[in-house]
Amino acid sequence: MASPILFGIMNFLHDLFTALWIGGLAFMVIILTPVVRKYFEEKGEADRFMNKAQKRLKIVVYISIIGLIVTGILLSKQAMSKHFDGPFSFTNDYSTLLSIKHILTIIMVTIAIVKSQILDRIKAQSKPLKKARMMLIPINLVIGIAILVLSGIGAALGAMPVTP
Repeated sequence: MASPILFGIMNFLHDLFTALWIGGLAFMVIILTPVVRKYFEEKGEADRFMNKAQKRLKIVVYISIIGLIVTGILLSKQAMSKHFDGPFSFTNDYSTLLSIKHILTIIMVTIAIVKSQILDRIKAQSKPLKKARMMLIPINLVIGIAILVLSGIGAALGAMPVTP
């Protein structure tokens, strides 16, 4: 991927998929969940509404996961020429930071898949299970914010000259 235009498009798409996923989580946690809890009188009605909203967000999340994997692979090929020593390498600050970011991303993807494909499909849910299932959304948001912080630091490290 030698073309700066192609590299720029890949960066844009990677950022867009990140914004859609983490932005969707932030919207659910900060805006939608509190509003639904406040304005729906019947608990079952609120649950049905939240389930519908999460079902829609799940589509965006899955598209974002696939997009992040594809653009991430393409971007890593570009990054390998500078500071990046390969996946899960801890040989320098940049590679270590990227490895931690990837580990956190794998955790986020695992949480999203377990929640939507296993926990959300359990019909008769106990109150503790429902609560645990709903806590996975803010947990994923916190992990997502940590990934954004690491991305910002990584961008700064990536812009620095390579030292032998």
